[in-house]
Amino acid sequence: MPLLELRCTSCGAVYEEIVKADGNYPVCKICGGKTEQVYSGKLIVNDCKKSNCSGNCSSCGGCH
Repeated sequence: MPLLELRCTSCGAVYEEIVKADGNYPVCKICGGKTEQVYSGKLIVNDCKKSNCSGNCSSCGGCH
């Protein structure tokens, strides 16, 4: 089971908890509200050769 960072959508509390990887997150420990996973990974972007690169790869024709 992964250790995930969770945030309460009601009170904003953030904490870590070991949960099953099934997308069913526990309720907030403070207020009982719904929680969601906080993404805490890193983003890696290609080194583009175009000087007008916006970094939004989904809207461009590529960096070739």
